[in-house]
Amino acid sequence: MKSKASFKNLLVALLTTIVVSATAQAAPKGAAGNNVDYIPFKPLTEALKGVKLKPVKDGPIKLPLITWPGDVATIDADSEGLFKKEGLNVELFVENDFAKQVKGVLEGETPYLRCTAGMCNAAAEVFKQANTNLYLIYQLTWSNGGDVLVVRPGINSLADLKGKTIGIQLYGPHMDYLTTALAKAGLEPKDVKIKWLKELTIPIYDTNGKVIDPRTAFEQDSSLDAVMVISPDAAALTGGGNASGGESVKGAKALISSAMFNRVIADTYAVRADWFEKHTSDVQKLTHALMLGQEHFDSLIANKADPKYTQLIAKSADLLFGSPFATADVESSLADCQWVGFSGNVAFFTGQGTTRNFETLSSEIQTSFVQLGLLKATAPLKKASWDYTQLAVGLQHADTTQLAAKPAFDENKVRAKVEHQIATELDSYNQVGALPPFEIYFKPKQDDFAIQDYMDDFKRVLDQAQTAGGIVFVIEGHNAPDAYNKRKAEGASAQELAEIQQVAKNLSKKRADNVKISFMNFCTQEGYTCDPSQFVTVGLGIVSPKWPEDRPSKLHWDQNRRVVFRPKAVETELDEYTPGK
Repeated sequence: MKSKASFKNLLVALLTTIVVSATAQAAPKGAAGNNVDYIPFKPLTEALKGVKLKPVKDGPIKLPLITWPGDVATIDADSEGLFKKEGLNVELFVENDFAKQVKGVLEGETPYLRCTAGMCNAAAEVFKQANTNLYLIYQLTWSNGGDVLVVRPGINSLADLKGKTIGIQLYGPHMDYLTTALAKAGLEPKDVKIKWLKELTIPIYDTNGKVIDPRTAFEQDSSLDAVMVISPDAAALTGGGNASGGESVKGAKALISSAMFNRVIADTYAVRADWFEKHTSDVQKLTHALMLGQEHFDSLIANKADPKYTQLIAKSADLLFGSPFATADVESSLADCQWVGFSGNVAFFTGQGTTRNFETLSSEIQTSFVQLGLLKATAPLKKASWDYTQLAVGLQHADTTQLAAKPAFDENKVRAKVEHQIATELDSYNQVGALPPFEIYFKPKQDDFAIQDYMDDFKRVLDQAQTAGGIVFVIEGHNAPDAYNKRKAEGASAQELAEIQQVAKNLSKKRADNVKISFMNFCTQEGYTCDPSQFVTVGLGIVSPKWPEDRPSKLHWDQNRRVVFRPKAVETELDEYTPGK
């Protein structure tokens, strides 16, 4: 949750929410939302036109924070004196206005920028015009539930967004999330209409009656088909239309969230290039302190009885929410992110074991931002090429030799849930979710799925699975029903027909298993770290043919022999926490 609210103004925010919600409920159906103040789109180069590059000021190095739970680990590093131990004089401050942050970096208030990878890339041209650049130096977290795409009834998949109108904060953390989601559906920014808003959530200051955030715009303006919002706003929007339940838009639902697409929003630190190249050692020391702080925070999470945990949460509440008593706001938001730690930084910056790394994210973000008009042309950022053996000194979880994927799902529970739904609600099970299923085909009596024959298919699975790490891919085996249909037409007994069905189910399960084995071997062969628990195999046999005709054509007959990769948002996650992972 990247909220800008402070605790001392929570009452104001609450009253604002009540008033706004009441207005939304009273608004006539189809109201145009005249109170919504959409802002004109312009890139940061125009928003910060005339800002000149200045030397970084002497004195303590100011390190920005934003109101995001990942920053609690940074606060812990400061509390433990880890920056001082590295010989650094660091002063933390909170700045949630990204354009203001960028301006401060350009004018030398601080060399450091706290941003998502998308926001950093959005600023790329600003720094290029100032004859410098940005180095990404450290990844804090992946957003893991704090960001949600909310849609109106009738939108059931990402592909359904084509031609729709979407509300989103300009320069905020959701721009690249939206463009990435569109790309997974084969869409570009030009395929949707985007309306831009100033704030990420309901502001705590007086807006003179104007609506300037996506949540309230969605409530007020029925022309908006979807909005990108933070998780508390999503919860308020999607209660089902029953006012007693606290929801504000009837039929609204969460289509995807960063709990599903959890390798998109990367929270990072960047540093001004000209300063970095003169102070590389100091930047490395700061990065090392951040890593040590992350590990110490992991230990506190694992032992909340430690008085230091209580002290840290209070300090974080004071810094991020404006009061040491806002501890509930801090603790409730911790589940919205995944700290990546040392191994995650190695993977992100070196590309080891993952497609979701600095190069691939920067490339897809900048390509989409050019399409969006946020950048005139690609302006590649730089990355720090750290010696991670040096950064590993003093860390407890710094083994780069084995970056095995931690199981995210309970395979047995997922399979049981899926098989129950297949047996009782097959039509519902077959409905397309946010991501469409896709198929691979095989020949009669084929059991082997050689990597070289299915390379393109496996690359597609890999791309989707690594982007959507919170989604299970059900690997379904399907058999052609021709033998069953033939024997049924010949008057076979119910027992014989049941036996044919069971044999077909067993065979289809075996094929699904073999496809999974081949895919995991592909991941190993190509050097990618894949989570086996994300792929669950089931055998459907002949119960759900693609072409159910008794006498299909040869093409139809061939297509009934298939393995389907079906992305499913199945909530059967493992609930244990392993520090440092």
